[in-house]
Amino acid sequence: MLLGYFIPAVNLPLFLYNVYQTIIHLQEGMQIGSQPFWEDIIVLVSTLFLTWAIPRFFPVYVSKYILTPEGFKLSRLLRSTVTIPYKDINRVEVYIRVDEEISQDANEYATNQSANLRKSGFKFIDYTNAESIIMNMYVENAIYMISPEKPKTLLKELKRRNKRLTARIIELTQRGKKIQELN
Repeated sequence: MLLGYFIPAVNLPLFLYNVYQTIIHLQEGMQIGSQPFWEDIIVLVSTLFLTWAIPRFFPVYVSKYILTPEGFKLSRLLRSTVTIPYKDINRVEVYIRVDEEISQDANEYATNQSANLRKSGFKFIDYTNAESIIMNMYVENAIYMISPEKPKTLLKELKRRNKRLTARIIELTQRGKKIQELN
């Protein structure tokens, strides 16, 4: 969360400073197309890209999840708001890290599941807030990853709104994994 504020707080003033420096260089007679000009342009593009790309592709801002009459709504700063109709959610898997340290077997299981889904053509869309609880919502060829505070309560509400929804809860512990099918 703090990183989400730190990135623009550092990069935007840096970008503005570099714009100022580029204008000064141009006023001093720097030729467009010269090496110093392209160096200034690369610095400008880099700082602007980092200011936009880091928050866009990495979860540095808090995601919000809302149950609406139309569907399940996901939102995060710098990302478009997505509303998933309840009937489009085919399956839900909840991964809960019960212990701080989990067994190698449990870690491999979670990693292999993700790798196999990627190989199968699923696209992961990350709206997570934490790594200790991850809920994967299967919608066509996409998997929306979220981190609700109360995953079991949310899962019950989703099942109430979509009767054909299949789900399972995977608890990752020091001793291994515990899988609970909810149908």
